[in-house]
Amino acid sequence: MIAKKIFFTKPKTAEIVKYELDETLGEHEVLVQTLYSIVSSGTEGANFANPDIEKIDVDSWMRNPGYGNVGKVLAVGENVKDYKVGDLVFSTKNHCSHFKIDERYNPSRYSLFMIKLPDQIDPMKAVFARMADVAMSAIRMADLGLGDTVVVIGLGLVGNFAAQLFQLAGADVMAADLVDFRLERARQCGIKNVVNSQNWDEFKKAVMNWTEGKGAQIVVEAIGFSPVIAKAVGLARSHGEVILLGSPRGEAVMDITPMLSDVHLRHVTIKGGLEWLWSVTDGPYYHPSRFSKIANLKQIFSYLKSGALVTEPLLTHVVPPERCQEVYEGLAGGIKGTLRTTYLGVVYDWT
Repeated sequence: MIAKKIFFTKPKTAEIVKYELDETLGEHEVLVQTLYSIVSSGTEGANFANPDIEKIDVDSWMRNPGYGNVGKVLAVGENVKDYKVGDLVFSTKNHCSHFKIDERYNPSRYSLFMIKLPDQIDPMKAVFARMADVAMSAIRMADLGLGDTVVVIGLGLVGNFAAQLFQLAGADVMAADLVDFRLERARQCGIKNVVNSQNWDEFKKAVMNWTEGKGAQIVVEAIGFSPVIAKAVGLARSHGEVILLGSPRGEAVMDITPMLSDVHLRHVTIKGGLEWLWSVTDGPYYHPSRFSKIANLKQIFSYLKSGALVTEPLLTHVVPPERCQEVYEGLAGGIKGTLRTTYLGVVYDWT
């Protein structure tokens, strides 16, 4: 079989590459045809722009972008138990037309895994579960109580879903972004309290007024921009916490002593929010936690089916994979400010 995938051939260049996929299946393998895959703008945008991308191994996930995929089962190995031909499945596979995957979970970190979609869920909506799952790690990491004040900074897909999920968990949420378009889409998703953070002093004043001068119990940085992380500490209340949901990228030259002093004097906790802290599934040989990737996704699918988690305002582009260069240039332009009001949720349509 000739399959296709998106591949970063050199800096700022994305192309469709064709390759031979052996259709012979191992006894636990499943052959899947992709229907939709979702773009993770932060991770994929950073790798697209990486000036050293050609030095990275061609099989690396950094050169083969994507990790949210919904597809249809075409064939199964002789000992596959949980899947049959025609099933719709969600996986952490990259942007490609067809792939093989083992039905058994791998307990290692950064695992490729698959889960069957529940009945009567729109596959286009289901693919957004990938970004909601990233956001879920902030809720799982937080020392969260009913009615706690939560500030979410950054309203891309991950930040938007984090704000929605914190609201569903009973928190009082304020969400912030520099871009009015994203703020309006957040309102359409039911996030009630949104503010523009372009002027940081005014933003901080809004947080303090909202929290009666205390600061927020939880501050979530969903961008991965070190200068913002440093300032986010000042939004947290004494004994509060700051969760780094966005992966910090890029060099930042600054004096961090004021931030560290703030952490020290006011007992603020900084927590990492990488999604892969959680194992794919639970069990005696996995991470000793009641949370897992599979459990998170089942909860997210339930929210998506019921409409409690909103995706429609987030979908801005559905494009064929052949337009991948245009997509990544658009995302890069969005980061620089030229197209910030046009790109938010991008889905590749492989049908």
